[in-house]
Amino acid sequence: MVKVVVLRYGHRVIRDYRVTSHACLVARAFGAERIIIVGKRDESVAKSMKDAVSKWGGSFAVEFTGGWRKTLQEYREKGYFIVHLTMYGLPLQREIEKIRRQRKILLIIGSQKVEGEVYRQSDLNISITLQPHSEIAALAVALDWIFNGKELSKRFGKAKIRVVPKNKGKKVVKN
Repeated sequence: MVKVVVLRYGHRVIRDYRVTSHACLVARAFGAERIIIVGKRDESVAKSMKDAVSKWGGSFAVEFTGGWRKTLQEYREKGYFIVHLTMYGLPLQREIEKIRRQRKILLIIGSQKVEGEVYRQSDLNISITLQPHSEIAALAVALDWIFNGKELSKRFGKAKIRVVPKNKGKKVVKN
C-alpha cells in the first residue's frame, strides 16, 4: 500500500483557517495518512481535525513545522518521492504511472506564492489543469488518481458515526 503525506506550504492563521481545514479534510477522506502544515501552529485546525477523526474514524494526523526545507529533507531521507502540485507542472495524466510506482509520496500544496526552490527540490511538478484552480481541488484529484478511486469506498476504523447512502435525505447512524 502506498503511503501519502501532504505538505501544506504556508498557513496564515487568520486568513487560511477554512482552506487549511478543508485541505486536511480532503487529505484524510481521500487517503493521505497525515498533513504537515508550514506555519505557526493553529490549534483550531488541529482541534477540528482531532474531532473529525474521533467522530468519523481513522488515524489521520496533523503536524506543524516552521520550515518546509527541513521537512522536505527529512522526507527525502525517509525515501519519499516528492510531488509538487502546481498549475505550471507536467500533466498528471501523463505522469501518473511514475507516481503510482512509488511506495511513499509527499504531496506539496501551496497557499501562497511558492518559492522557486520548491519546484527545484521536487521530484515532479504536476499540474491537474493548466488553469488557475484551488489547491484543495488539485489535492482531491491527485489523490483520486494515485489511489485509482479506491479511496472513495474506504472504511475508517473506530468510527463513532457513519453515513448510510441515500438518494434523498440524510441518514447518519452511530456505530
